[in-house]
Amino acid sequence: MEQEQILSAYFVIQQGPQAGKRVEIWKDCTTIGRSRECDIFLEDIAVHRKQARIVYTASGYALCDDHGSGDSFVNGRPVKEKLLRDGDELLFGNTRLTFYSHEATREFPRPSSRGRELHKRKAVDPNASAIAKLDFRNAQGAPRSFELHPEMTIGRSRECDIFLEDLAVSRLHATIRQLPDGGYELEDHHSVSGTLVNGRVVTRCRLNEGDIVQIGQSTLTFKRV
Repeated sequence: MEQEQILSAYFVIQQGPQAGKRVEIWKDCTTIGRSRECDIFLEDIAVHRKQARIVYTASGYALCDDHGSGDSFVNGRPVKEKLLRDGDELLFGNTRLTFYSHEATREFPRPSSRGRELHKRKAVDPNASAIAKLDFRNAQGAPRSFELHPEMTIGRSRECDIFLEDLAVSRLHATIRQLPDGGYELEDHHSVSGTLVNGRVVTRCRLNEGDIVQIGQSTLTFKRV
């Protein structure tokens, strides 16, 4: 059950060319620098092309300075490696960022656009009939159901079939697919916060009637139609 303790985290840029921008940390290893190949791209000529990494460890997220020139700062002190805490201030070049963690325990802001809500369905065979469904419930919304088709993705990306607006959920968190015998299996895609079925962390498992899937703050109950 250790994966239940995994943190969700993000930065808010306080000072620099991108001031006010919020940057989510959603990988086990997140690179920071002036190179557009970095996960967090800082538009600051004073920042090295590959400045640092944010690495998830058993104790939480840690900053690792990759450049080695002593110009990665946490709370005003140069660091080579430092475990980050909620509210820590980081400085790279002229860019100052504040680190926030434990976001998964807080209420999530709603989107400014209401054009799409919790479900974006890809084109499916109109002649296909669903044989199973997920009864969905989260901390903010009313319960609803999703009919399951041969393969459906779940995640924080709006390209997923089931979109979960939750920073504790990975962009592509999991997939539910139909098996040759008509059953369904759930596969976790190395997500940051993990996927639980009936309270147990899983990477891949067959779903049975009444199984309860926990992804972030959302609970999905598997039922046959």
